[in-house]
Amino acid sequence: MMRTNHGTSVAGLVLAAAATLLATACDREERALGTTRPPEGVQAQARTAVASAVDSIVAARCDREARCNNVGQGREYASKDACATRIRAEWRDELNFAECPGGIDSKELNECLQEIRNDDCNNPFDTLGRIVACRSSDLCRATP
Repeated sequence: MMRTNHGTSVAGLVLAAAATLLATACDREERALGTTRPPEGVQAQARTAVASAVDSIVAARCDREARCNNVGQGREYASKDACATRIRAEWRDELNFAECPGGIDSKELNECLQEIRNDDCNNPFDTLGRIVACRSSDLCRATP
Protein backbone atom coordinates (compact mmCIF):
# COMPACT_ATOMS: atom_id res chain seq x y z
CA MET A 1 0.00 0.00 0.00
CA MET A 2 2.83 2.35 0.83
CA ARG A 3 4.44 1.50 -2.45
CA THR A 4 1.39 2.59 -4.53
CA ASN A 5 1.37 6.04 -2.92
CA HIS A 6 5.07 6.41 -3.63
CA GLY A 7 4.51 5.33 -7.25
CA THR A 8 1.66 7.84 -7.60
CA SER A 9 3.82 10.61 -6.14
CA VAL A 10 6.65 9.82 -8.55
CA ALA A 11 4.23 9.74 -11.49
CA GLY A 12 2.83 13.11 -10.40
CA LEU A 13 6.32 14.60 -10.19
CA VAL A 14 7.22 13.25 -13.62
CA LEU A 15 4.04 14.72 -15.13
CA ALA A 16 4.67 18.09 -13.47
CA ALA A 17 8.25 18.13 -14.77
CA ALA A 18 7.09 17.19 -18.28
CA ALA A 19 4.47 19.97 -18.25
CA THR A 20 7.09 22.51 -17.14
CA LEU A 21 9.51 21.41 -19.87
CA LEU A 22 6.77 21.58 -22.50
CA ALA A 23 5.70 25.08 -21.40
CA THR A 24 9.30 26.27 -21.44
CA ALA A 25 9.90 24.80 -24.90
CA CYS A 26 6.71 26.43 -26.25
CA ASP A 27 7.69 29.79 -24.75
CA ARG A 28 11.13 29.58 -26.37
CA GLU A 29 9.58 28.68 -29.72
CA GLU A 30 7.11 31.60 -29.49
CA ARG A 31 9.95 34.00 -28.69
CA ALA A 32 12.05 32.63 -31.56
CA LEU A 33 9.15 33.01 -33.98
CA GLY A 34 8.14 36.39 -32.61
CA THR A 35 4.69 35.10 -31.69
CA THR A 36 4.72 35.63 -27.94
CA ARG A 37 1.75 37.50 -26.62
CA PRO A 38 2.43 40.79 -24.91
CA PRO A 39 1.29 41.20 -21.29
CA GLU A 40 -2.35 42.25 -20.77
CA GLY A 41 -1.48 45.92 -20.03
CA VAL A 42 0.57 46.13 -23.21
CA GLN A 43 -2.28 44.47 -25.12
CA ALA A 44 -4.71 47.15 -23.94
CA GLN A 45 -2.31 49.91 -25.01
CA ALA A 46 -1.77 48.24 -28.39
CA ARG A 47 -5.54 47.88 -28.94
CA THR A 48 -6.01 51.58 -28.17
CA ALA A 49 -3.13 52.55 -30.46
CA VAL A 50 -4.52 50.47 -33.34
CA ALA A 51 -8.03 51.90 -32.91
CA SER A 52 -6.62 55.43 -32.73
CA ALA A 53 -4.52 54.84 -35.86
CA VAL A 54 -7.58 53.64 -37.77
CA ASP A 55 -9.52 56.73 -36.60
CA SER A 56 -6.69 58.99 -37.81
CA ILE A 57 -6.48 57.27 -41.19
CA VAL A 58 -10.26 57.39 -41.65
CA ALA A 59 -10.36 61.11 -40.80
CA ALA A 60 -7.46 61.92 -43.14
CA ARG A 61 -8.91 59.87 -45.99
CA CYS A 62 -12.36 61.44 -45.66
CA ASP A 63 -10.80 64.93 -45.52
CA ARG A 64 -8.97 64.05 -48.72
CA GLU A 65 -12.16 62.76 -50.35
CA ALA A 66 -13.98 65.98 -49.39
CA ARG A 67 -11.08 68.09 -50.73
CA CYS A 68 -11.22 66.12 -53.98
CA ASN A 69 -14.97 66.75 -54.26
CA ASN A 70 -15.88 63.09 -53.79
CA VAL A 71 -18.28 63.67 -50.88
CA GLY A 72 -21.87 64.82 -51.39
CA GLN A 73 -25.09 63.96 -53.14
CA GLY A 74 -24.42 61.93 -56.30
CA ARG A 75 -20.73 61.50 -55.54
CA GLU A 76 -18.64 58.52 -54.47
CA TYR A 77 -19.58 59.12 -50.81
CA ALA A 78 -23.02 60.57 -50.07
CA SER A 79 -21.79 62.17 -46.85
CA LYS A 80 -18.79 62.44 -44.56
CA ASP A 81 -20.38 59.75 -42.36
CA ALA A 82 -20.81 57.44 -45.37
CA CYS A 83 -17.16 58.02 -46.22
CA ALA A 84 -16.06 57.19 -42.67
CA THR A 85 -18.19 54.04 -42.58
CA ARG A 86 -16.81 52.74 -45.86
CA ILE A 87 -13.15 53.62 -45.21
CA ARG A 88 -13.35 52.11 -41.70
CA ALA A 89 -14.78 48.89 -43.18
CA GLU A 90 -11.90 48.77 -45.67
CA TRP A 91 -9.38 49.04 -42.83
CA ARG A 92 -11.16 46.65 -40.45
CA ASP A 93 -9.34 43.60 -41.81
CA GLU A 94 -6.14 45.42 -42.75
CA LEU A 95 -5.30 47.11 -39.47
CA ASN A 96 -6.55 45.48 -36.28
CA PHE A 97 -5.16 44.13 -33.03
CA ALA A 98 -4.84 40.60 -34.43
CA GLU A 99 -2.62 41.96 -37.22
CA CYS A 100 -0.78 44.42 -34.94
CA PRO A 101 -0.47 42.88 -31.46
CA GLY A 102 2.59 45.07 -30.78
CA GLY A 103 0.69 48.27 -31.54
CA ILE A 104 1.45 50.96 -34.10
CA ASP A 105 4.75 52.49 -35.17
CA SER A 106 4.01 56.21 -34.77
CA LYS A 107 6.70 57.28 -37.27
CA GLU A 108 5.18 55.04 -39.95
CA LEU A 109 1.66 56.24 -39.08
CA ASN A 110 2.77 59.86 -39.47
CA GLU A 111 4.27 59.03 -42.89
CA CYS A 112 1.01 57.36 -43.91
CA LEU A 113 -1.06 60.36 -42.79
CA GLN A 114 1.28 62.75 -44.59
CA GLU A 115 0.94 60.75 -47.81
CA ILE A 116 -2.86 60.91 -47.49
CA ARG A 117 -2.75 64.68 -46.93
CA ASN A 118 -0.42 65.16 -49.92
CA ASP A 119 -2.40 62.82 -52.18
CA ASP A 120 -3.24 64.75 -55.37
CA CYS A 121 -6.85 64.20 -56.40
CA ASN A 122 -6.06 63.35 -60.02
CA ASN A 123 -2.69 61.64 -59.78
CA PRO A 124 -2.75 57.83 -59.57
CA PHE A 125 0.93 57.80 -58.60
CA ASP A 126 0.11 59.80 -55.45
CA THR A 127 -2.56 57.24 -54.60
CA LEU A 128 -0.02 54.46 -55.13
CA GLY A 129 2.40 56.27 -52.80
CA ARG A 130 -0.32 56.48 -50.16
CA ILE A 131 -1.12 52.79 -50.51
CA VAL A 132 2.55 51.87 -50.11
CA ALA A 133 3.02 54.20 -47.10
CA CYS A 134 -0.09 52.88 -45.35
CA ARG A 135 0.56 49.12 -45.49
CA SER A 136 -0.12 47.33 -42.24
CA SER A 137 3.25 45.61 -42.56
CA ASP A 138 4.83 49.05 -42.13
CA LEU A 139 2.35 50.45 -39.62
CA CYS A 140 2.45 47.53 -37.20
CA ARG A 141 5.19 47.55 -34.58
CA ALA A 142 6.99 44.26 -34.07
CA THR A 143 5.91 42.36 -30.98
CA PRO A 144 8.44 42.32 -28.15
